[in-house]
Amino acid sequence: MEAQTQPAKSSASRPVPRGQGRESVSGSALPNLIVIGAQKCGTSGLHYYLGLHPQVAMSTPKELNFFIKERNWDRGAEWYARHFDPSADVRGEASPNYTAYPHHAGVPERMRSLIPDARLVYLVRDPVERIAAHWVHNYAKRREKGDMAATVMHPNTTYVLRSQYFMQLTQFLNQFPAQQILIVDQADLRRRRLETLREIFAFAGADPDFQHPGFTRERHRTGRKHRSTKLGRRLERLGLRMFGGKLPRGFWFAQRLMFMRRPIEVPDAADVRDALSPEVITVLREDADRLREFTGRGFEHWSV
Repeated sequence: MEAQTQPAKSSASRPVPRGQGRESVSGSALPNLIVIGAQKCGTSGLHYYLGLHPQVAMSTPKELNFFIKERNWDRGAEWYARHFDPSADVRGEASPNYTAYPHHAGVPERMRSLIPDARLVYLVRDPVERIAAHWVHNYAKRREKGDMAATVMHPNTTYVLRSQYFMQLTQFLNQFPAQQILIVDQADLRRRRLETLREIFAFAGADPDFQHPGFTRERHRTGRKHRSTKLGRRLERLGLRMFGGKLPRGFWFAQRLMFMRRPIEVPDAADVRDALSPEVITVLREDADRLREFTGRGFEHWSV
């Protein structure tokens, strides 16, 4: 794993100046590390691993979606800053919706206006596998729009957009210098986790030699997803009305015991490719090739 340009290889160990942006708001501190995506590429796992480091304080909740206009931007910087520990050397959040352009537009511009010196981490994976995991995520929540082909090709969805990594990255490169962005392949986070975390910690400005037993844990595997039955879904809605979104832990345990949830089989890459049009496969391959050229990495294990 390496940063996205050859000149940026040494940027992981060279601190990015932090004194030029609006880092503090009325005694609070804004973040200096943002995991910008991509969705279903390991952002939850990375958020967890980062939070184990004593120099790093990650936000609660994980996804603040602050720089999205229709989400939380209008809450203001004071609201945003309250989610971060001002005493931490590295303060971060992880919102994969930040790389869903043009569905969510203007994110890099807003980010630059408030935290121009922040370091950004962009997780990527095989574009087709990412679509498969995205479909499973939405299928588990009963958000499908027909069969898989109808769903992933629907014009109002972001399945393909979120897998166009170079297109998404370009939006940020228009606002941030390349040395402030680290591209990480999810495969490295899984198979070479300690080495990969070491590089991410160094890039973020934290001690890269820190070790923790939690680094050996695998987090949020797509294969563990379950889909509620129609009865289970009705009970979920009832619970939301009764408990305001904070359902008792026993409710979910009872769901499993009462067989109101079913495990979901993750489709393989061939099934997803069959669901995508040849034109979309071409778009994904061309975008992946531009990312390969930009990073100098082959991503040989990718299917496009």
